[in-house]
Amino acid sequence: MKAKMEEIKMNLEQLCMEIILYSGNARAYILESMDYIKPKNEDKINELMLLAKEELNQAHKKQTALLAAEAGGDGVQTSVLLIHAQDHLMTTITMRDLIEKLTEVL
Repeated sequence: MKAKMEEIKMNLEQLCMEIILYSGNARAYILESMDYIKPKNEDKINELMLLAKEELNQAHKKQTALLAAEAGGDGVQTSVLLIHAQDHLMTTITMRDLIEKLTEVL
């Protein structure tokens, strides 16, 4: 477990970039799904939202690794990159939640 925590510390920048990458991919799918709301193309919306969910799951796995390191006593150094990664992920999750609610009224 300690080796895993050391790996996380050494790869903090990489983990942050992966969170940004996966949540950015999800955001792109979510934004694209919005193009299909007005024409009420539920199949395309569902397809894109499923792709977004898969990307968000990957981002969440990276975030969970950082949380596990913190919970395990190996503090993760806060950086602007880490804050940006968290902000990117949480904003994308909020977008997903809003679009899911919006599509319920189709």
